[in-house]
Amino acid sequence: MENSKKVSVIIPVYNDEKYLRQCVDSVLAQTYSDLEIILVDDGSTDHTPEICEKYNQIRVLHKKNGGVGSSRNAGLALATGEYVLFVDHDDWLDQHHIEDLYNLAVKNKADIAAGNFNIFYDDKSTFAYWLNKDSYFEKDYSIKEWFSLQYRTDYYNMSLVFTVPWDKLYKRSLFKNIVYPENVPVEDDLTTWKIYLLANKIAYENKAIYTHRILKSSVSASVSETDVFPLRSIEERITILRLIGFDTSNEESAYRYRLEKWKNHALDKGEYLKYRDTLQKLAILEKWKN
Repeated sequence: MENSKKVSVIIPVYNDEKYLRQCVDSVLAQTYSDLEIILVDDGSTDHTPEICEKYNQIRVLHKKNGGVGSSRNAGLALATGEYVLFVDHDDWLDQHHIEDLYNLAVKNKADIAAGNFNIFYDDKSTFAYWLNKDSYFEKDYSIKEWFSLQYRTDYYNMSLVFTVPWDKLYKRSLFKNIVYPENVPVEDDLTTWKIYLLANKIAYENKAIYTHRILKSSVSASVSETDVFPLRSIEERITILRLIGFDTSNEESAYRYRLEKWKNHALDKGEYLKYRDTLQKLAILEKWKN
């Protein structure tokens, strides 16, 4: 591809001797060739480190265990490409994944290009699809338009598309001051939205070009609802979005929803102080609701 720009593909890895090869091989098989592939081994204790070292054409970093956020940060520190793309270590890419996103970004002069995805449930060996050929469209979204989709579970699963860091191509310059939180089970809800706010627009194609594997032992399958729906992230979003003039009505509804989740979780786990704190916030919102 003439005049193409280098893409840094960052793959955080931890104890994935079973699926890592499929993931890496799907990146090596890409039709887009100007790639810098970075494997960040987060202190794996199985045979993952040896598998990483078998790929001579890939940069490998072995580090002390610190969570996926610290691995993303380490990968970004090593990246030299014009663009950055994340892949989870047990997922895999459509062969044209990177080429599609790169062409979409260049054609629309967008800082971020995004696609949709399928889910593979490993324990049942079944796929979940919500797109077909007739679903295809491309659209340029302003940042405000893109934020309006973040809770749309009814519209091509856009709520998940919005939140996850993968299935997107980013200008690397967007990460100049972005730091993923470390030592937390789920880091994307705390971070991805901030990257959007630094971009000029989002170019999107409604096409499944990524497969996300769900394992019974994976982070996404094993963490609690309070980890998946942290209060901190939505409190930060409401604050910043209000300050820059965005409509926060959807965020405020989501905040009440999360508070109820946190209240029930704290009660179930016997976390008395957290329970009382959540009740306090709900009481304040009830007193001052319109």
